[in-house]
Amino acid sequence: MIYRIGLPLIFVFLWSSAFIAAKVGVVYATPFTLLLIRFAIVAALFGVMMLATKWWQARGTPPPAAVPHAAGDHWKTILATAIVGVMLHGCYLGSVFLAIDMGVPAGLAALIVSTQPLASSFLAIFLFGEAMQNRQWVGIVLGLIGVAFVLVPTIDGSFPLSGIGVTFFGLFAITAGTLTQKKVGNSIGLLKGNFVQAAAATLFFLGVVPLIEAPRLDLQLPFILAMSWQILAVSLGAYMIFMILIKHNSMAATSSLLFLVPPTTAIMAAIWFGEILTPMGMLGFVLASAGVYMVTRYSSPATP
Repeated sequence: MIYRIGLPLIFVFLWSSAFIAAKVGVVYATPFTLLLIRFAIVAALFGVMMLATKWWQARGTPPPAAVPHAAGDHWKTILATAIVGVMLHGCYLGSVFLAIDMGVPAGLAALIVSTQPLASSFLAIFLFGEAMQNRQWVGIVLGLIGVAFVLVPTIDGSFPLSGIGVTFFGLFAITAGTLTQKKVGNSIGLLKGNFVQAAAATLFFLGVVPLIEAPRLDLQLPFILAMSWQILAVSLGAYMIFMILIKHNSMAATSSLLFLVPPTTAIMAAIWFGEILTPMGMLGFVLASAGVYMVTRYSSPATP
């Protein structure tokens, strides 16, 4: 029962809360400085977990939650994993945090990037020769209409439209990262893969920060709490729950939970920050979420 109801609800809450924590965090730090600190800590945590796992295995006893390490951790796999890390953690999250810092509502940012299954499924037709069911085409159309419904009320100068462009770049980045991961395949252990991705993201932000922003960091309690939440609840907790759900359910069924993220984020942002939900915007969230659900629900179980 916990795998069918409890963990999915916790996952949706944690994943949605990432956008809320981001909006709190960028008040006290520039977006890329915040992400640099976050992924440096995440990389260190995964590094410690890797060492602890190896130490445990060296004692001849498998660790409590041992993750099998796939063979073939060649340098090309390591490089490909690092590239995926830069795409997902660097370009995708960097774009989302920058857009929120520019004033894009957290719910809108969540909606745009959560349409990634629509973009991935559409591009997979040309890249991998995958066939689309009629219901998936309907889902893509519903998703696009829903996004349009949410975007139209925002074209009033309340925040820079360039922020929307930045968010769509984040959508492109997470789509490219997902498709690259699909092409590379799961040929690296879970802990090692997460460590490589987090370390690559850290190096990416080390290079980006001095180029495009004047670092600002105000270590007040709200920032510390937001950072701790992003690291422990999102980067570690939500991702690990996602892996557990995949183990006990199909990939498609688990991924379909993401269709609940945009409306959940919008509700949380309305409560926490007073972001306004217009009737047209609410309808857009419902249509876009339903579209993402249809595309993901009827995709091949092998699709990540």
